[in-house]
This record gives sequence, C-alpha cells and structure tokens, in this order.
Amino acid sequence: MFSSYKKYVSATLIASVVAMSGCQKQSFIDVNVNPEGLTSVPPANQFLNASISVHNRDFEAFYDYYQRIMPWMQYSTGLTGNGQNFTQVYDNFGQRYGSLYLGVGNTLIDLEKLVGNLSADEQPRYVHMIRIARILKAYYTFYVSDIYGSLAYSEAFQGRYGGTLTPKYDTQPALFAQLDSELKEAISTLKTAQTTTQVALGSNDQYYAGNTQQWVKAANALRLKIAMRLAKRDPSKLRSIATEVLSSPASDLMSSNTDGWVFVTAAVFTSGGNWNPDGLRASKPLVDFMWETKDPRIDAFHAPNSYSQANIDLLVANKQLPTGSKESERRYIGSFTSPDAARQTQNVQRYYTYRYLTINNTRTTMDTLSTLQPRLFQPAYAVNGTVGTGRNYLPVITYADFCLMRAELAATGITSEVAKTWYEAGVLASLDWYDMVATGAQITNYTAMTSAERSAYLTQPKVAFDASKALDLIAGQQYINFMKQPSEGWATWKRTGFPNTSSTLALPSLISNGAVLTVARRAPLGIPAPSEPNYANRKAAYDEMAQQAGFGRDPQDATGRVWWDMP
Repeated sequence: MFSSYKKYVSATLIASVVAMSGCQKQSFIDVNVNPEGLTSVPPANQFLNASISVHNRDFEAFYDYYQRIMPWMQYSTGLTGNGQNFTQVYDNFGQRYGSLYLGVGNTLIDLEKLVGNLSADEQPRYVHMIRIARILKAYYTFYVSDIYGSLAYSEAFQGRYGGTLTPKYDTQPALFAQLDSELKEAISTLKTAQTTTQVALGSNDQYYAGNTQQWVKAANALRLKIAMRLAKRDPSKLRSIATEVLSSPASDLMSSNTDGWVFVTAAVFTSGGNWNPDGLRASKPLVDFMWETKDPRIDAFHAPNSYSQANIDLLVANKQLPTGSKESERRYIGSFTSPDAARQTQNVQRYYTYRYLTINNTRTTMDTLSTLQPRLFQPAYAVNGTVGTGRNYLPVITYADFCLMRAELAATGITSEVAKTWYEAGVLASLDWYDMVATGAQITNYTAMTSAERSAYLTQPKVAFDASKALDLIAGQQYINFMKQPSEGWATWKRTGFPNTSSTLALPSLISNGAVLTVARRAPLGIPAPSEPNYANRKAAYDEMAQQAGFGRDPQDATGRVWWDMP
C-alpha cells in the first residue's frame, strides 16, 4: 500500500546504526568541545540520526504512554484495572523535553552547520535538505511545547556555535507563530526550482526518501495541526492558516495513505524491554464501542480473551467448567477504567479472577479479559516463543488524521468544506491504514478487513454522519484513530471536550474511593534552581505562564493548562 519511495529501515540499517553508535559517542563528545569535528559527518546522516531520536523513545513509550496517557484517556488499563491514584503524575513523565535539546533539535542544527562548512559551490545543493530538516524540527518542537508551553527555541541550540548559553524562552503563541512561518518558508522553497541539482536524503529519510513533494504535503498538514491548537485562543488566525493551507494546489496536500508522514522500520527498532506492552488491558469503553459498531479495527487493536472452544473443552475436562460449555460469540472484553468499578466484588470475580490449565507441562492462564494487541506496539513481541519479524509503523500525521482535521474545521464553521465528505474519507482511511499496519506488523489473531465490513462500518448508527452531532462523531473517530498516538488522543480530548461521559463514544467518570479523579492536562514543570545558568530566563517563562488562566496552582500542577488549552 506504500509507493516505492516509502522505504523502511532494514535490519541491516538498524544494525549499522547500532554499530556506529559507539564510534559516534566519542565523536559527539569531540564535537561538543570542537564543532569543527562535524566536518567528517555527511549532513544527511544527521537527518537520519535526528529522525531516529524522534521515534526511539522507549522510556517515553513506557512512562508517558503505557503508564500515563493511555490509562488517562481510557485506551488501556493495568491487568487488574487502574490503581486508585493512577491519574497522579510522577516518575519520569515528560521524556520528550530532553530529547528536543539532546537528540533532535541540536542534531538538525548540526545538519545546517555542516552544510555551512561546505564550499560555496556545494552549499546550494543542500537547500532542500535544510528545509526538510526544518520541517522535522518544527514538528518535534511543537510536540514538546504541546504539553510544556513556553520553550527555549529562537535562541536555542547555538551555544557551541558562538551563540548564547542562556537562551530566552519563547511564549507558546510566539513559538507557534514562528513555527508556522518556518513551515511556510520551507514549503515555498521546496516548491521552487533550484539552480543546481539537490543532494537527496535517500535512505537517510525514513519517511519519504527525500521526496520533496511529499515533504510539502507533510508541512502543510503540520501547519494545519498546529493552527488547530488556536481554536479557542485565536480563531481568526486558525481560519487564516486553514484557508491558506487548504487553498493550496491539490498536489501539495495529502490525498491518500501513501502520503502519510510515518516512520516505518523493521521489528528490531522497538525490540527493547521498555517497548514491551505486557500488562496493558483493553479498555471496556473502547472495546464495547468497537464491538457494538462492528469496527474492523477491533482485532488490530485488541487480542481475544483465552476462552476459545479448545480451551473451554480443556477446562470442562478439568472440571472447571460445566459440561456443554460453548465459546461465546464475543471474545473481546475490556477492563473497567474506573478504579472503583474494577474493584467491585462481582467484577473481580467475573472478570479479574483467572482459571489455570497445565498444557504441555506449562501452567497457562485462562483470561476472561482482552489485552492490547502486543505487536501493534512491538512487532518483535514473541508469541508462543516466536519473535515477530513484522514492521513498526510510527505515525506523525496520517492521511486519516488530515481528513478528520478537515472534517472538524468544516463542522465548526472554520472552512466551507463539506464535513460529511471529509469525515467519511477519514474514517475509511483509518480503517485501511490499520488493516495495512496489522498485516505489516504480523499481528496474531487478526483477520484482514473485507470490503463489505469497510462499507458497512459507515452505516452503523453510532458511526453514520449526523450533522447535529458532527463534532462528537468526528472527535470520537479521531480518538480511535489515535490508538497509535495517544498523545494526540489526549490533545483531542483537551481541544474538543470529546469523548466524554455523554458522547456517542462515551468514557465513564474515573472514580476512586467515591471521588471523581481529575485527569492531567500538561506536563509538570521542573522547579528551576537559582544556581542554574539559565535560571533567570526559565523563571521568567514560568512567571509569565502562571499569569494565564487555568495554569494551575504551581508549575508542577499537571492538572493545569498550557496557553493553547484555554478553559
């Protein structure tokens, strides 16, 4: 389903990256002392290094996604449901911040400096490469600011090149405006014919193999995504950017899943232990909705429970089930997301109490509840002792995401497009994308989607477009589509208020010891020490943010809000 430019990181490439890392560590030290050491590194290599740094965030997967955002957004629970205080924020949350300054931003600045060290005759051959690097840098800066607010950006990354070691912090509105300006300039430059043949990124670009037209599409999609964060703060600016982006030539906009901005890699890329999704239960709200609507993605997202007829027969023979017990039509059962519900005696007995069988001298658990499909998150995950060899699909902005953004903009009156058209296009694109991902990742127990299932889904009562509840439906499908991007699901909930307790796709209140829990809305901000070199700028940024409505009681209050998340 991907055209020829859509490469994936081979096992050989990953192995070579790992092999080079030891040598590069000393080189990195040398470069920090002497930036001229960069001259031995090809600029394109730095783009590959930066893009790997964007996605090889195994601590982020474990601490931010598996332990925090996914349970908060009711994509998953722990094995026995959510803990009483699971909405609290602690232990290593917010991994992305350090990556911006120690892996992504500085590496992409290095790329530009490497080009600057070339001869005057060579530098014009890297105009496109520099713009593509700026698009990636803009994305990751936005991704970090999205939950942190103000960041050091306009003066950052320059310390070892003679710039300041104490960069100022840019406010989020100023930062978003600068990123949009940089993206506009990158698009314009990529669309302009150059006087010399451009050096292609090729296999160093694991998104688009250096295809500049595809990067134009990605940059336009990113402009739209950043602008949508302005809906409450600056709707006129949102309208202006959306109108400008969507009036671009059709060739400059995503039009199919082949245009999606996705990092595709071999299984080994996420084979480390922190990527392991063991212990992640499927959630009852999402599973119930997908079952009711006959969603073809249900077996791409969730594993069936243990009660196959073969296992039931063994339990009958072992006198743990009555004679004549039959396999249920439904083997996708989600875990209660509210801590109190998961601890009710009847629910514990019915859903969280295991039976056991000894099969081939191995004690085997018979589980009533579903888990998340492990290979959706870690294709190398071993099933029955066999290590997976499928591909990873790590999305930035998919075509489905782009369509559903257009549907939302139309439904809220920002544009004059037809919401129903883009809603249905987005839903179908998501179905197709996850069908491709499930096959490519070699997800077990997955049955390929049929054309009949695909068509029927749009006719389901809770899926069929209804203009009277357009935003509810669109946000619900955005939420489902973001299973692989829970941070975007979190942002959708903050932006739109959906899903909620009464929406079409309903998420129940999270009740612990009789009290409704409050879900975090941003990352806690570390308290700066007066001894820090950049203390004054950091404190000034915090003081400015604290003046915003809804910021919270203090910098570490994760229930507070960043600028775009206006109450």
